[in-house]
Amino acid sequence: MPVRAVFNDSKVASATLTVRLADPCAKGTSNCPGWDVSRYPGVAHPKGSYTLTPNSPTATLVFQVDAGAPPQGPFKYEIVLSGQNASGKVVEKVVSFYLKLLRPGETSAMEYWNFWRDYMGYARVREDPEWSFRAWLHGRYLAMNADKHPPAHDEDLSYPFSSPEGREAGRRGNVGGGSEVIPSSTPAEQAPWPVESHLFNGWVAVPFHRLNVISPSTSAGGFGAYRDRVPYPGYSGWDLLRNASNLPISESSNPNPASGFQLFPVPDKAVPINPTYYYETPSPVEPCAYPSQNPDPPYLSQAGLDWSQRPHGLPLSISMFSPRPSDTRVLQAKLVRLSDGKELPVCGYGSLQFWNQDASASNKGKSTLKAYSAVFVIPRYPLDPGEAYRAEVQAVFGSTEKSFAWSFRVAQDDLFPLRVSH
Repeated sequence: MPVRAVFNDSKVASATLTVRLADPCAKGTSNCPGWDVSRYPGVAHPKGSYTLTPNSPTATLVFQVDAGAPPQGPFKYEIVLSGQNASGKVVEKVVSFYLKLLRPGETSAMEYWNFWRDYMGYARVREDPEWSFRAWLHGRYLAMNADKHPPAHDEDLSYPFSSPEGREAGRRGNVGGGSEVIPSSTPAEQAPWPVESHLFNGWVAVPFHRLNVISPSTSAGGFGAYRDRVPYPGYSGWDLLRNASNLPISESSNPNPASGFQLFPVPDKAVPINPTYYYETPSPVEPCAYPSQNPDPPYLSQAGLDWSQRPHGLPLSISMFSPRPSDTRVLQAKLVRLSDGKELPVCGYGSLQFWNQDASASNKGKSTLKAYSAVFVIPRYPLDPGEAYRAEVQAVFGSTEKSFAWSFRVAQDDLFPLRVSH
């Protein structure tokens, strides 16, 4: 990476350039037992110093990435330029530098975010690299404290690897994670790390986590993923691949419509996801699975179906653009496959009908639906790739009753990589 210094004071003869880690573990502001504070995982950064002068103001910084380094990050470095000004006072200037590891040819999650913004017809989102780094910090915290089962969207600052920066990232957006067991003999280059497209599209596939991603006002955010490979406890010869990601939203300054509705999938477009096995907290099918326990049950187009077992179809969502949150309710819903006119069983609900056996999850679901003035309609079974569907929904948003009817098509191929057609 080339670096060039500009000498604005002719009396300054030289300056010294160095690179240091901005990781709270390296700075000593986080308790990080067993962590190598001399480098980020899989990357060797320049550790010497460079003398720059007005006649020789440039330097080339080389960051060496290990061949088997897990794709993750971004990592944050500080490029430090220090010297004496004309009065002899020591002056230090610091510029942040962010480095992210991706597989060759891999599309980043931020690019996928903007594919979805294009699909919705909304302004694109700008990446804020500082929040992407903070998201990586939060992912590391979750992975390192997995045995404590910490809340996904917060950090206990008494725990190892916690930081105020990571805590704020967790509080501002979606969080995901998972693990996979592989033989210890698997070469590092062949470790099956999930691609960022899979991680990001999973948030679009599930309804609660989708809402902030496709909100018109969202204008800036970050994406960070932490990954490591550790011995699988109690099983010799096996390793555990740990993955935790975070999508904090740092800015919401795009214009937000004052009226109207948002439909997902978008009318008359092909939606290039057809999820069936994704899990989400709170569970979007819990109200459908236990209607008799729900004091205000959802709308079920067909009674007696078992909603507790996967797979399910792609959840539909409708949000009302409103200056204030509104309670919502689904009165009726219908989903028809156009090729043969077959009606698919669905479950529909709004904030007033959401329910979960866990009181905290129930409150979270209700508050999210109310905050976005939203309702969900979930097909009991997967939708068919390449088929077109017509949705009809009658719902109440605050004091407004509204009926919707629109068509969409499920893309022939699921997206990894993304394929969007209009």
